[in-house]
Amino acid sequence: MKKLAILGALFCALAVSVFAQLNLGGYTKSYWIPFRMTVPEKGDTMYTTAVQVPWGEPDISAGLNADGWSEWGGFHLGIDIAYGAGNTAAHPLSAKGGGWVWVKPFDFIPYMETFTIFLGVPNNDKLTGKIAGSDLATYVLSKDYRLHEFRIEIQNPEYNIFTRFNPYAWGNANKGTQNLFWPRIGGAAMITWEPTENLFIGAFIAPEQFNLVNWGDIGGVSFANTTPANDSQIGGKDEADINQDYYDVKDVYRKTQVAVGYNIPGFGLARAQYIGIRNVVEVALQLTALGDIVLDIGAKIPFEGTDKDDKDTYKKRKDFQASVAATYRNYNFRLLGRVDAAFAGSDSSGREVQQRGLNLIAYLIPSYQLEIGTVGLDLGFQYEQKDDMNTYKQDGMMGGAALWLSRSMGNASFKMAAVARFPLEWHEKHSDDKMPPFWGGSSKQPLDIFFPIILQVGF
Repeated sequence: MKKLAILGALFCALAVSVFAQLNLGGYTKSYWIPFRMTVPEKGDTMYTTAVQVPWGEPDISAGLNADGWSEWGGFHLGIDIAYGAGNTAAHPLSAKGGGWVWVKPFDFIPYMETFTIFLGVPNNDKLTGKIAGSDLATYVLSKDYRLHEFRIEIQNPEYNIFTRFNPYAWGNANKGTQNLFWPRIGGAAMITWEPTENLFIGAFIAPEQFNLVNWGDIGGVSFANTTPANDSQIGGKDEADINQDYYDVKDVYRKTQVAVGYNIPGFGLARAQYIGIRNVVEVALQLTALGDIVLDIGAKIPFEGTDKDDKDTYKKRKDFQASVAATYRNYNFRLLGRVDAAFAGSDSSGREVQQRGLNLIAYLIPSYQLEIGTVGLDLGFQYEQKDDMNTYKQDGMMGGAALWLSRSMGNASFKMAAVARFPLEWHEKHSDDKMPPFWGGSSKQPLDIFFPIILQVGF
């Protein structure tokens, strides 16, 4: 232990000597639901309790990060625990490492001083949607995969307005037809450039992409079965030499993400991007010239895939999407509201063209700052229309509300809430005899009452 401490101190001293700045940080967050009552349409009332993360799994979300940088370059190294993985006794291998290195190589050329190359598994939030949502959203509105088609983001709704570079490094959804699909990234390059004040240009290119096929289990250890998303390496997957890292240029670059944003002084932030992996063009405008009101508007315009070898996207089109979010602040009172909609996705690969109906989420959060903390109310509603492409028997509606108190105490925060999901009509879809009836296909969302307690600490 003493040797490890000495080595750690030497590493820090070396890092500080090499880099002008060094930052070490970490975060932890977990939810405790001491009591939950579920009243299904049929059957007995259930009383349950859990410690979990809000996407499910009995867990803690945590991570350690190290950043070092100078005027010309730097690095980011991070380890995330349970950020979407099963970090339980039965699934111990869920810690995920990641990072990137970056350099500004052309500082000697006018207007190129900010041109930066990132290599590894980088991401960038510069142009991302600027108004997020609530950390109670997955309780107010269920995110159960049996009920949704990954059409609208519930947990990170800012992506509905404008998607960041590399939004889901560890993958999301499992079909190329789904709006939120993103492969698992093994290795990527990112370029950012700010040639003049207020102008941002960026690109994300990922040769190493992997699609999730299914989940496997060996000796109680869960792992993801994946296949290369950019076809096979030119050296073959079993050839352990440098050729195994190369992928066809056409397969890689047609999936590039390219974005541009311009901050209009005194008015707002305009941005646009092309996301090849999704066959989508996105545009967004954040308005900051309205005084106490900030407005962020975004739209996603899809087009049909033309690659005959990609069965998930060929002659298929993701949804059109439109999102509006706004915040209003008046002294201690704050109001956040957003509406996100997806519609008109299509599949023309068969004899008849199939088209998606409307999926809409509306969310409202009024809150008030007191001396002891902030009190607030979450109100959420979701509607999804029966259409040609889903198996629903009728249109579905889901609603919920949460009354909460939040306190910030330096690097720690505490939040407790009373949450209710209302028994509105929801579609009947998946059936699973091993699940309770309201999870396995009931047409009615049960009355669900939760009492979440959220602890978060960061440094």
